[in-house]
This record gives sequence, structure tokens and C-alpha cells, in this order.
Amino acid sequence: MRIKTSLVTAGALAALLLLAGCTDARDKESADVATLRSGGPAPATTPSAATRERPVVRPDEGGDVFDRYVEVFNKCLNGEGVAGPKQDRPDLKKYERNKEAARKCDHLYPETWMERERRTNPEFADLLRETARCLVDRGHKVTVGGDPIAIRYEDNAGANKAYEDEQDCQRKAFRESVENYRKGGS
Repeated sequence: MRIKTSLVTAGALAALLLLAGCTDARDKESADVATLRSGGPAPATTPSAATRERPVVRPDEGGDVFDRYVEVFNKCLNGEGVAGPKQDRPDLKKYERNKEAARKCDHLYPETWMERERRTNPEFADLLRETARCLVDRGHKVTVGGDPIAIRYEDNAGANKAYEDEQDCQRKAFRESVENYRKGGS
């Protein structure tokens, strides 16, 4: 009986050692794989053009700043073999080469602070209505509507006449955002 117990104990011990050996081998294999994966620095990742924010022309900046941003955009397009626009943003969807250039350069085309507000500020429509009320108080005939929502004038002459007042009314209605842009935020 003693021999039988010794054989069972030896068999159990051998099984444990074998199991331990397998576990140890698996751990070493896992460690090797983990070491291989994490052995070097992670590859540098750059955000895609779709996630990068376009530069913003702030309320205290003028057309010269916009033009400088457009120059950078045009240089990028030229580097991709596409002629850039003189002023207006080009429609780059016509040719495949243009689509590739747009993917690489579009994040460089500037947007005005009001365009950024339209895209990001959930209170945009209300603040635009406040701007319109200010304009009406100053004697301009305006409405708010459309898609995208905007201030609408009866004609171009009315819009031209109201230009300075509109800038002032926007700054008043969007005062918190304007202050944020002045502090360097967006």
C-alpha cells in the first residue's frame, strides 16, 4: 500500500511540475510578446485633417489676418499640385487629386469667429436673435432665419449700410465668446 501511495504522490507531484512548467512557459511566452509590443516607443500619431481645428480669425483681427491664413492654405495646395484660390475657398471635390489635397490642406483654411460659433456654440441661434434685436433697435430691417440660420437683410444695400452696426451688435450679443477669443481661447 505504501508503494501505491508513493506512486500516487509521485504522479501528482509530476503532474504539478508539468503543469507548473507549462504555466511558466506560457508566462514567458506572454512576457516575450508583451516585451516585443512595448519594447520601443509608440509610433507618433498625428490627428487626421478631419479632427484638426481650422485657424480662427478672431473678432479683433481683420482681413489681413484672414489673407495670411489663406496664403498658408494655398502653399499647401500648391505643394499638392493644385492651384489655390485667390480669395474664396475652392471646391476641391471635382478631381481625385483635389480631394487628396483637400484632405491634407483643408484644416489650414481659416474660419471667422462667427463660423466657429455657429459650429460650436449651442446658444448660437439665441445670440444671433439678440444681435438682430440690437440691429432693429438701431433702425435696420432684419430677420433671422434660413438654413443655416443667419441674419437676413432686405437687400445688399441694407446689409452694407448695417455692416458696422452688425459688427458691434455681434460683439455685444456674443460678449462672453468675444472675451474668450481675446484671451486666446476658441
